[in-house]
Amino acid sequence: MTSRTKLKIGDLELDEGLILAPMAGITDLSFRRIIKSFGADLVTSEMVSAEGLVRNRASTRFLINSHREEKPLSIQLFGSEPSVISEAACIVADEGADVIDLNMGCPVPKVLRQGAGAQLLREPKKIKEIVEAVRRVVSIPLTVKTRSGWSKSQINILEVARAVEDGGADAITIHPRTAKQGFSGKADWYVISQVKQTVTIPVIGNGDVTRPEQVSEMKQLTGCNGVMIGRGAMGNPWLFKQAKELARGERVSIPSVRERLEIMGRHLDLYKESLAGRQNLSGIRSRLMWYSKGLRGSARLRASLSGCRDWETMIKVCEDFFATLEE
Repeated sequence: MTSRTKLKIGDLELDEGLILAPMAGITDLSFRRIIKSFGADLVTSEMVSAEGLVRNRASTRFLINSHREEKPLSIQLFGSEPSVISEAACIVADEGADVIDLNMGCPVPKVLRQGAGAQLLREPKKIKEIVEAVRRVVSIPLTVKTRSGWSKSQINILEVARAVEDGGADAITIHPRTAKQGFSGKADWYVISQVKQTVTIPVIGNGDVTRPEQVSEMKQLTGCNGVMIGRGAMGNPWLFKQAKELARGERVSIPSVRERLEIMGRHLDLYKESLAGRQNLSGIRSRLMWYSKGLRGSARLRASLSGCRDWETMIKVCEDFFATLEE
């Protein structure tokens, strides 16, 4: 059993510091509500364009829709201009965000072309300017999520971490891969421990946490104050609950086939609710596939779903799949 220390970000206290990572196209309102119900201490929105918010684009404002069930909520912003990001920060603070997170690690080309995301790793001074600009206009907790550096030969995370702290951020999250790596290779958890030894603000670790025991492993190996979980939670919201059970020395609960089906159904209901009458077959198809990952016959299910042309048929195909597993 590991010691249970609470993560404090500004004036926000977060039990054991288990956080859902921001993931574009993934951490929408429905997914966040599901994850929160399984014990996440903080959930994070998809990456939101500061420029889009300031220009009041409907598609961007849709991303910050929230529900009381998911509180506390962190909204992640990306951009490159301090004045624009600070204006967007005021908007999300007024909309009820509990935390503002600044993306300084996204390696997606369209984000990099805007001088945002991981591109900022090349400009630690600008990172400080952005953090300072946001800190001046909002009082809610402010965090930064970043990577270890631009490339293997340009790892400057310690300089970046100091800039984040000096700018006034309340915590920093480290995904210990470089921008050039994307999501390939292995996350170097040692980098997290280096940052922990360099700054005094809380450090949150992220990367390659896909099993409940890895939460305590990351904390023990790096000394980090909290753990952020991303891709490992897709179709596996139980991961948060299981990690907390382990921390308490309890028996880890394993979801039955029936529970998987029930949670999948709940997720789909919330997804449809969040779409407000709009259709998104690709979105529902991907979410259905998440819950079958690793199960016997899941490849066959994915093939069947690809041929479905309406919601009802997709759901029926999945129900039949899980019924077969139960038998």
